[in-house]
Amino acid sequence: MSMENILEDEHFQLLAFLVASARGCVDEPPTYGPLRLIDAAEKVISIIEKKYERKLPELEDVKIIIEKARNVILTDEEEFVKTLDELVVKVSKIIKRL
Repeated sequence: MSMENILEDEHFQLLAFLVASARGCVDEPPTYGPLRLIDAAEKVISIIEKKYERKLPELEDVKIIIEKARNVILTDEEEFVKTLDELVVKVSKIIKRL
């Protein structure tokens, strides 16, 4: 891949998102860090799905939990943390099955 096309590469886009997020976390409220990380996780899921050219049911479940976390972060920080815990358990179960 030439450098001219790198902006189209999902991996480079993820890199740019992570770098910008790292800088943003310095000045943002503490809960923004975890929110940015689950956004990055969702981007990784999209990259995986493109690689395998299909949606993977287990990862679709992870995306649902990510969306749940996004919906509660502004209203209930305790529920947000519980949802992050749920997310960790879900991903751990995927790993354990493999």
